[in-house]
Order: sequence, then structure tokens, then C-alpha cells
Amino acid sequence: MKVGFPSQEKALRAASVAALVALALMVWSFLDPSPLAMVVAMSVGQGLGTLSLLLFLGVVAVDIVRNRGSKPE
Repeated sequence: MKVGFPSQEKALRAASVAALVALALMVWSFLDPSPLAMVVAMSVGQGLGTLSLLLFLGVVAVDIVRNRGSKPE
């Protein structure tokens, strides 16, 4: 997938990193089910996962709006 604008590429990279960190926190809470791990995974992990989703949806929305008038190849 070719992304035309550097800001979109940066947003996708940030979304990917946030999702991976959130996933790592969730796995940590499964491997070490202490209260601290659970609280961090459920608060910080959920926040990073939500941020990742919002960044990805923002890039998709911008891409749809920019390509609305173009014809498929």
C-alpha cells in the first residue's frame, strides 16, 4: 500500500507502534496476573489501543476523502 503524504505515513507508523505496545501490555498482564499489571494493561493498554484505532481510522478517512473524485484504474 502506497501512502502519498508523509503525515499519513507517520500516523500509520504511530498507530502501529501504539498497537504493539498495547498488545505487549495485555500479554504482560496475562503472564504476570498481579494487580499492578492488570491495572496498567486495562488503563494504559486500552488507551493506547484506542489511540491506535483512531489514528488508523483518521488516515483511512483522509484517504477516502482525497480519492473520492478519482476514477479507479
